[in-house]
Amino acid sequence: MTSKELEANVQKDMPDIRVIEQLATSLFPRSYRPCVERVEEGVSTYVYRIYFANEQFYLRILPEIGDSFAPEVYVHRILREKQVKVPEVIHFEHFNEEIGRSIMLTSEIKGRHLGYCSLEEEQRTILREAGRDLAVINSLPVQGFGWIRRDSPNASSLEAEFPGNRAFIYQHLEHDLASLEEQMLTRCEVASVRQVLDRCDSWLDDGEQAWLAHADFDATHIYQERGHYTGIIDFGEIRGTHSLYDLGHFRMRDGETLPNLVLPHLIEGYRKVAPLPPDHEKRVSFYSLLIATRTLAQALEKRPKSVWNHQCLVSIRRDLEVLQTCK
Repeated sequence: MTSKELEANVQKDMPDIRVIEQLATSLFPRSYRPCVERVEEGVSTYVYRIYFANEQFYLRILPEIGDSFAPEVYVHRILREKQVKVPEVIHFEHFNEEIGRSIMLTSEIKGRHLGYCSLEEEQRTILREAGRDLAVINSLPVQGFGWIRRDSPNASSLEAEFPGNRAFIYQHLEHDLASLEEQMLTRCEVASVRQVLDRCDSWLDDGEQAWLAHADFDATHIYQERGHYTGIIDFGEIRGTHSLYDLGHFRMRDGETLPNLVLPHLIEGYRKVAPLPPDHEKRVSFYSLLIATRTLAQALEKRPKSVWNHQCLVSIRRDLEVLQTCK
């Protein structure tokens, strides 16, 4: 299926805006009519911004019939109890009759993402605070690796699909490398990726305990207002992974939103909460390499002209330089 066909299917299944407006009206006091608009950035969910009484809220709808927001509701609750700055869940339904899917209404995290903060000193402070919150996020245990299961109407713990990290990480690897060798990477580069994976394969073990990952963590999910950190948004991609997965994902996207590389400032805050191994730079680069390989292969299939392609390619080559000396 082409990228245009995929987009057409998404549009076809998207709920009618009039139904969303009726739902929004039912969720708020009748004394004031809420205003609803579609948020185009939503990928894993349909997202609608709701304006009500000088405040903003976000209504999210899962595209997949039968899936539930219950695990995300659980994650938001636990993180807020731990003083992590994430949105508050205002309303949740495992299955809404009018929409025919699971819905979740959350409060707003004030401001705009980190890319709109131009002062480097403010960026550093925001990143250190976000790093501390990320370390707490990555401390939540998950039973299993991979995508968090969404098939239950309630969640008092988190479960994922694979029993081990290696099965999760390597499930698409051979297909992805073959695709990239034909289209984006040289034969020598693919060989280098394989060599790195062989040498660093033991890093996938590390106790075989899975931890929660935001799994789409980058500068655009860190929010600030007037140079002050306000929180982290969008847990639609959550997975059970190695604890360094989110740092690896951030490294993959580092340099894309901001002109300067800022991962060290994030790590500075992260280490205030969670210790990192002495060779963490290489281990984070290892996960960055794995994530970039998968992301680039997916982008070529779904969005051949995506701007992500260049960033992923830069990231793969940057990580290979760091990991060539890995033993």
